[in-house]
Amino acid sequence: MFGKVKRNKDVIQQNISKKNKKELKAQKKWEQDEERIKGSKFRLLNEYMYTVNSVDALKHFKQHPEEFKIYHTGYAQQIEKWPESPVGNIIKLLKESEQFQNKKLVVADLGCGQGEIQEHFDKDKRLCKLITVKSFDLVAIKPYIIETDISNLPMDDCSCDVAIFSLSLMGVNYLDYLGEAFRVLKKNGHLIIAEVKSRMNNIDNFVNLITGMGMKILKRDEHNSHFVLFVFQKIMDICQFNGPLNQKRVYQILGQKDPNLKDWQSLGQQILQPCVYKKR
Repeated sequence: MFGKVKRNKDVIQQNISKKNKKELKAQKKWEQDEERIKGSKFRLLNEYMYTVNSVDALKHFKQHPEEFKIYHTGYAQQIEKWPESPVGNIIKLLKESEQFQNKKLVVADLGCGQGEIQEHFDKDKRLCKLITVKSFDLVAIKPYIIETDISNLPMDDCSCDVAIFSLSLMGVNYLDYLGEAFRVLKKNGHLIIAEVKSRMNNIDNFVNLITGMGMKILKRDEHNSHFVLFVFQKIMDICQFNGPLNQKRVYQILGQKDPNLKDWQSLGQQILQPCVYKKR
């Protein structure tokens, strides 16, 4: 009798164990499917932001702010897989580079995402007295982020010492962002750009584009496998993007003439290509 009861208990335990395994397997599959859906949404939103004008992107995300959060969650997960973080490199640069050390700085973080740079310096008891970061993006994920289109910044001319684009030159009108950065930077102020390597067919052309605005290059760091880090300095008072695009300017930037490039936007798209995913 005792042996029969024990066998019954064993059978019940095995059935419970099988049921638990099935439930765990189903739960794991559901989680994997959910991650795939989130990944697909991120890729769609990422491609959207690269292929539309910032004015249209602002309208869209004002109507659908939850999609902006989905995008930045996916972005953060992607960056975690990289050997180094662009934001981490920029923070290190501001803290350790000689041109920035022990100086009072107003920093504009343009396309700031989750505002990590401001968060870092606001928490640093010593550096928060020296470095004031202003964060701008299409949607204010954090209370201190200023919601705006970075092609039209709510800042005065020559009002900041450093402007930053950390993987944020995304819209088809990204040249307008660069023009705004030039406008708000003080003379001899610094422009810091982290950009994805795969977007640039020729890194020299990108450098020539920025220096052609009226800047000089101070740093070009290509050691990272995924992105390039640049530091430029504003040396002219008027942005040289002003005026029509002509073949002389195209030659100065590309090293060759191209009659197909009739406006600044078409030139910009050739130099920094949008991230577009292959259809599966």
